[in-house]
Amino acid sequence: MTTNKLVRGALVAAMYAVLTMALPAYGPLQFRLSEIMTLLAYYNPFYIIPLTLGCAIANLASPFGIIDIIFGSFSSFLALTAMSKTKNIYIASLWPAVFSIMIGIEIMLLSSEPVNFFIITGQIMLSQFIVVSLIGVPVMKFIAKNKFLNIDKI
Repeated sequence: MTTNKLVRGALVAAMYAVLTMALPAYGPLQFRLSEIMTLLAYYNPFYIIPLTLGCAIANLASPFGIIDIIFGSFSSFLALTAMSKTKNIYIASLWPAVFSIMIGIEIMLLSSEPVNFFIITGQIMLSQFIVVSLIGVPVMKFIAKNKFLNIDKI
């Protein structure tokens, strides 16, 4: 791995973690704007590991502790891997919502109060869909069209 790639990966991981921790990002409505960055894995699978690490770092602040660090990051890893293998960006953008089922299970099992699995999972899936599919796809398509930013080389 080149120094350039190592630095790019570290910057992406740090940006994801900071963006996640800077805004309300835990609980049933997780409007993590940092999730827009998951679409980088669609363009380049190199970003699977940096984004997974960024998620693990961000989950250090989670009320569910080590369990969220492990399972939340694993959920992200699975979604990112699926995104990198999907040919259509619109379909790729749905994977974070699909794999957020794991987060719904986690919250249901670890919450100190009774939680309805379907409601909590639906809320998380909806927030993922809004951020990644409705906001993220147009943002990334705009960036992809911009020759100055050249997303393929990011």
